[in-house]
Amino acid sequence: MNFFQYLRILLLPLSLIYWIVLLIRNYIYSSHFFRKLFNLQVLKSQIPVVCIGNIRVGGTGKTQILITIAHSLIERNQKVAILSRGYKRKSKGFFEVTSFDYEKFGDEPVLLKMNLNSAKVFVSENRVYGIQEIFRIGNFDFILMDDGLQNLTVQKDYSIVLIDKNYFSKNPIERLLLPAGNLREGRKKIFSYDKIIYNQKFSHEIKKFNDFKNLHLAKYVLKNFQSLDEKIVEIEELKKHNVGAFCGIAQPNSFKELLSKNSIFPQFFKVFSDHHSYQIQDLKLLLKFVEKFGCKYLITTEKDIVRVTKFKNEFERAEVFLIYAKITAEISNEENLIQDILCLKKK
Repeated sequence: MNFFQYLRILLLPLSLIYWIVLLIRNYIYSSHFFRKLFNLQVLKSQIPVVCIGNIRVGGTGKTQILITIAHSLIERNQKVAILSRGYKRKSKGFFEVTSFDYEKFGDEPVLLKMNLNSAKVFVSENRVYGIQEIFRIGNFDFILMDDGLQNLTVQKDYSIVLIDKNYFSKNPIERLLLPAGNLREGRKKIFSYDKIIYNQKFSHEIKKFNDFKNLHLAKYVLKNFQSLDEKIVEIEELKKHNVGAFCGIAQPNSFKELLSKNSIFPQFFKVFSDHHSYQIQDLKLLLKFVEKFGCKYLITTEKDIVRVTKFKNEFERAEVFLIYAKITAEISNEENLIQDILCLKKK
């Protein structure tokens, strides 16, 4: 048993306290009497709010699923606003994402804007204020709330919870509440939401979902590899040369799996922390690996490319081509899901 396993055992009493607090909080917010007693307000938005989130910390692929749903709504001439808290941004307050400044807006909101030109993307750590401002700004058909299933200050008109293979893990970490485990809520909480999306990502493993209702399967599809200038780099070209890879995402193995499935085997694979803010020392380390292994291409994820664009000139001077994997998410029975959301306008 390593240090971190011992630490999680020591944190078990705190997980019990966390569970008790969750029960009390949920009970208070579900009671009109206690909400009035404690002067707790729950916002009912005039614009339908569709929340897309998860019950665990770590990446379940929420961003790509949100992009797919937003695209489908936009294709049906719906005006979409996206609200994110802008995790790890250096700013505070409410902003519309108007540039690719990830330090101001956060990497995920910037990635959303890069992929959804026809949508308005906003950030606010205060979800109630953010929704009120979106309503004041313009005439939107839907607000897609990026994460926030556990936020009880906003009434969601439709809630979608994402799970992945970790949900079925026997590892105690995946079955315990924070801080000893990875769960924000109990595992059975997923059945209280309107839809469950099981994100297979790049895996083709078959699961049995006999007890699951309102379930959709999702998978990732590699669209292409491309440069910062949006030039396509063919897979066969990558196979001819030494390549390196790096990422700073919650589940780096999914990226590694993508590369191996396309017969791309990097000379090195450097993992940084999730949402890592790349600094000059990180650049020097990567370029040191590039030189050591004679790499012509350096591959990363679309989320990471947002955070390394500032070093574009340095990569070019080092004569290494920085490229990223452009992926899309496909959702089974997507039309049924979208029709359910569109019906919210009629209520």
